[in-house]
Amino acid sequence: MQLPHRLILVTPTELVDEYDNPTPALDYGPAAPRRTVWGLLQPTASAETAEPGRVPVTKSWRLFTVQPIATRERVEWNGRVLEIDGEPARTKPH
Repeated sequence: MQLPHRLILVTPTELVDEYDNPTPALDYGPAAPRRTVWGLLQPTASAETAEPGRVPVTKSWRLFTVQPIATRERVEWNGRVLEIDGEPARTKPH
């Protein structure tokens, strides 16, 4: 499988409250760790049918990578920020 898309995965840092307790809030800002991976990103659903000559609005994407991705990570690609929806499926090569 060819992996033509260069993606940046953002791993959030957990925020703490004023008493140094972890909170459910996550920070995806510039201080969050980032790593570059190669993948195949494909649109899977559109929010509406595109009229002739117009680009459809993509609602969801499917991503294939060799490296594992965590549920809380975000994907930055081509000026877009994509969130992982649910637990990523994992398969092993035959």
